[in-house]
Amino acid sequence: MSQPDLSKTHPPRFEDLRGILRYVPQFRQRVFVISIDGDLVKQPSFSALLQDVAVLQSLNIEVVLVYGSRSQIRDLAAERGVELTSDDGMGRTDAASMDIAVSAITRQASLLMADLTALEIPVAISNALAVHPAGVINGVDQEFTGRIERVDVESLQALLKADIIPILQPMGYDGRGTTLRLNSDAVAVEVAIALRAAKVIFIAESGLFLAGQRIAQIAAIDARQLAKHPTETLDINLLSKLRYGGIACQEGVPRVHIVDGSQEEALLAELFSNEGVGTMIHADDYQQIHAASAADVPALLSMMQQSIDDAALVPRTREQIHEKLGDFFVLELDGNPIASVAVHTYDDPATGIRTGELACLFVRRAHKNRGHGQKLVTFAEDTARARGCHRLVALSTQAFRFFEEKLGYTVATPDALPAPRRAAYEASGRNSKVLIKDLQLPPPTSV
Repeated sequence: MSQPDLSKTHPPRFEDLRGILRYVPQFRQRVFVISIDGDLVKQPSFSALLQDVAVLQSLNIEVVLVYGSRSQIRDLAAERGVELTSDDGMGRTDAASMDIAVSAITRQASLLMADLTALEIPVAISNALAVHPAGVINGVDQEFTGRIERVDVESLQALLKADIIPILQPMGYDGRGTTLRLNSDAVAVEVAIALRAAKVIFIAESGLFLAGQRIAQIAAIDARQLAKHPTETLDINLLSKLRYGGIACQEGVPRVHIVDGSQEEALLAELFSNEGVGTMIHADDYQQIHAASAADVPALLSMMQQSIDDAALVPRTREQIHEKLGDFFVLELDGNPIASVAVHTYDDPATGIRTGELACLFVRRAHKNRGHGQKLVTFAEDTARARGCHRLVALSTQAFRFFEEKLGYTVATPDALPAPRRAAYEASGRNSKVLIKDLQLPPPTSV
């Protein structure tokens, strides 16, 4: 199959290529269902978006395309002077609205086929959805609004095997041949569940922001809750994606992404970087802190080196890390180690006080200022409590303001250090600030 020459449009940068290649093995031969909102067709960047879809296919990712038509249906209804009962396939669709929808959806399918064919991407409109009328909901007949009953997995897999991208429309046909309106988000999710897709990617008219901040990730259960009870005004388009995205994750799709399609290269930036640029809905623990293993030692040494060079961390050898490996923890972001922390413990036989030391706190430079450091400190405090520590100390030459102002630590004298640690402190000559925090231990559990 011939592929378009994309280098003329988006000159590759070596760092971009390295980042992409890191993900290719885990994405190869996996199914991505990509749903594109209709309004994006009008954007100047739409051609570049389709080129990015071509990039995914060239990496042996099996792509299924779904498109929405809300914007086109609205425009055509205004042009013909028709009042719509629903424009997104979620409410009641009367005969006049269905007639508008059929015309707008069919016209859009033709334009999409033309654009993809111009990029030399083999595509086919698929009739893989068996649908039925939505029926009566809350006492209201939904008329020509449909619901998906079954997905013809075999026909979609045959197209994918032949390197043909299936395109699914936001409408279908029931057993009597009646045309019914569907919601494109629901189509994408039902198809993804049926194909056991690795991802659903909603390329939306806008990104998800709350209180002016991008929501980088959200658990499936929280996404569904937010869709039901939004904390602030959100477009119904985003509420739909939160709802169906949560359903997808809870039905076995590992990741769902909501990406702002108006951003240049947002699709690739979301998929091929740890932090992404959109919102990821996940069913499992996307950010995972786990005890370090021997396999993590090379990554720990690599991560620490920059801070060691900057005199922010004490140099540690491979042997020293292995010796106290049980004290080290690694934060992974989508399977990639990006940060670390260690919790050492010291007992004072004279007082019976156990002190913990928070050490080796490090976050990769590309992931700083995103809350990872604070999350690791909280984890270290919980770990110290679980190990019976009454207080936690930290030594810092450069980040002491972070501990004081953000985390509630107070500056102390070296006398606050346990005797063995104080001896090492004085021998190092680093003159680190000593910070301390009392830990409220949980009460003993009654038996």
